[in-house]
Amino acid sequence: MRAILGWFLVLAGILVALFGAAGIGGSYLPDAVDPGGTRVVGAIIIAVGLLLVAGGIRLIRSRPRVGRPERPPPKPARGLTRFHLVGSVAAGLLIAAAGVGAILYSNSFDGEVHSFRSARQCATITNADCYQLRTVTITGVDISHGRSGETDTVHFMDSDAPHEVAIHPGGLDASVLRTGSEGVATLWHGKYMYLDISGVRFATTANPIDQQRELRLVGYIVLGFVVFDAAALAGVYVYVRTRGRSRVKGLLPPSGVEITGYPILPLVLHPKAPGGRLLVWLVAVPLGLAFEFLYFAQYGQLVQWTIGVGTGLLVIAGAVWLLFLMPRSAIYVDEMTFGTVGVLGKRRAWARSEAARVVLKALARSRRTPPLPLAIVVGPDGRARMKFSAAAYDSGPMIQFAAALRVPIDEDSLEVPISPAQLEREIPGSVAWSIRYGQVLGAGIAVVLIAAILLVMALSSGPSHR
Repeated sequence: MRAILGWFLVLAGILVALFGAAGIGGSYLPDAVDPGGTRVVGAIIIAVGLLLVAGGIRLIRSRPRVGRPERPPPKPARGLTRFHLVGSVAAGLLIAAAGVGAILYSNSFDGEVHSFRSARQCATITNADCYQLRTVTITGVDISHGRSGETDTVHFMDSDAPHEVAIHPGGLDASVLRTGSEGVATLWHGKYMYLDISGVRFATTANPIDQQRELRLVGYIVLGFVVFDAAALAGVYVYVRTRGRSRVKGLLPPSGVEITGYPILPLVLHPKAPGGRLLVWLVAVPLGLAFEFLYFAQYGQLVQWTIGVGTGLLVIAGAVWLLFLMPRSAIYVDEMTFGTVGVLGKRRAWARSEAARVVLKALARSRRTPPLPLAIVVGPDGRARMKFSAAAYDSGPMIQFAAALRVPIDEDSLEVPISPAQLEREIPGSVAWSIRYGQVLGAGIAVVLIAAILLVMALSSGPSHR
């Protein structure tokens, strides 16, 4: 896995560096806009690409060079590894580079913004450094929705000549933009900058002030999320290190660390650290939530806040589950019983005489989804007594668990995935109904969500005429 991520970072870094070099080369063209700012942004992008390449090479060189034994000795979870740290830093650098690039690119509008703000109203038509206030009459408005939100294309007559401008009304009252309304348009250097209708001023998409403001807003939002993710990752790093050094205090006493022969009872095994899933919940998901929140702004505040709050609560629930609730769960073996401890401390126990063997199975789910490792404690009658996901545990804890039960462990079945129906026939009671009908449930939920999204988009989007 390290080698794959390393080569991915190397290739991504090369592509990013080439993109920066292309931008610098393009700045030397005769029609280039703000060549100095473009070269600065290109140099930053090249630096980010080189950092990605360096991180990828370090990961490639740090991969193990000897084969792992079939059953490695158990060792404590290392928490956040170099794989997680390098991946988090690389993702943060890419996102930060995008934010810095947006802010630096917005500086290319400084000259045009300063010239427009210092312009005065024209005293004569021949003066090219001034702006004109033109009386216009709206002849129609076309409304459409896209990635940048609602866009209104306003058609109007200026001195009996037809013209049109595009505006993003945002939170302004766009109901004043209707056929027959009269207003004043600000004309500067042959472009319409503002449209004043019924006391409401709309900036057009040709307005350099509005363009610069939007670019800087995007850059500041991206940098804000980078700072938030960096702080969250630092907090998780400190938490994992502190939790790894401290003794686990729970409902069950901890087991001995030094194991000779059979494990010391009672044996308590907690799931391993979330690892790479932290990158998803702390980096990718918050950024996706931010872009989703901005995207759904075009459909109104009700849709925006409903979807934003719903997905935000889902993200928070997933982070709480991974960081705080899941580490509280455990599997255990004591002198009389064995069983599980839930995330809220609820115990489910069986008598040790009900355990005959421990079987590890690779449960096939779909073609594009990797098999789910499943651990099953089988009773003397061949039926499943206890089952849990083995993905949260390494092979070492599984061996300890079977040794504490004084029963054999079957790991050979992991090599060949088995369907839920076949596993249920082989070991009755080993597959829950949610797994057996998981594809049907997933398809039903997906159909309902897609239908709801399409319904909202059909009601809120699409071109209309005002």
